[in-house]
Amino acid sequence: MSIKLQIARNQLGAALELFIRNKDPFSVQALACGGSEVIEGLASQAQIPTLSTHILRTFPDVDIRKIAALRNQYWNAIKHYHRRDNSTARNDEALLAEFTDAANDAPLFMGWLDYMLLTKILPVEAQIFQVWWYATNEDKMNPAVDPTPFRTFFPRIGEVGRIEQKRRLRRAVEKYRNNREILADPRTERGPLLRSA
Repeated sequence: MSIKLQIARNQLGAALELFIRNKDPFSVQALACGGSEVIEGLASQAQIPTLSTHILRTFPDVDIRKIAALRNQYWNAIKHYHRRDNSTARNDEALLAEFTDAANDAPLFMGWLDYMLLTKILPVEAQIFQVWWYATNEDKMNPAVDPTPFRTFFPRIGEVGRIEQKRRLRRAVEKYRNNREILADPRTERGPLLRSA
């Protein structure tokens, strides 16, 4: 594993661990976006299609820079003090006041999806998070996709509030984190989500 890939994996792992535990959503955003950007670059360099390349193929008229700006708006507000030209401080108070933990769903999903496309493996927690994301974003799915698997795993999750949705995610991770069948699958990355020094 290259150092860049290891760093991105560690960022995504730390972000997902914090997310699952409902801790520090600003740090989740910074880590998830940072890791996602590196993973996307590594995948592009390896000529592996990413979520962004899929979007461009499907919708060739989409301005990917505008999509990236939307995706990165909170991340940029979190990580930068000055404007791009370094002339003055950014005024991000209004933007950051509307920030919620839900803004972390997409960067985490995108980062782990690109990680899976690049490495062909995912930690158990990321596998569960992906199913949770599909279950909580059924309206964004292609109508031809069979929703049975994620509806079975997270029944009626769209009918409950965010706090309960996150609680169900946490419980599923705790239940399946050490599942022998999942851990035996060659598509499962073994080891802790949050890596030690």
